[in-house]
Amino acid sequence: MGNNVSSERLWILDTESATAIVAAGTEVIVRKIVFIPGAVSDDVVIQEYDSAGAARSAIVLKASPAAAEPMVIDFSPNGRRLNGFILSTKDAGTVYIYLGKD
Repeated sequence: MGNNVSSERLWILDTESATAIVAAGTEVIVRKIVFIPGAVSDDVVIQEYDSAGAARSAIVLKASPAAAEPMVIDFSPNGRRLNGFILSTKDAGTVYIYLGKD
């Protein structure tokens, strides 16, 4: 399918990438993340850029080793602000990123 980042409210990500979905210096506000793993122990690592321009881990999810159940992180209405956005690691499954403050 490939990553779908055309909406300003919801991104549907199924492919990791070493390159940024959003470049350094651009704010991304993540309100909620829903990860539907494809198998047990699947990983997701979302990176942002630090002040020196290096990528660093910002959000990490790991599915249970016993069951591939959906995982949800809710950052509340104000969300979590990231400097850029890279989906650096994603095993099987799909990640839904809900964006914006409201």
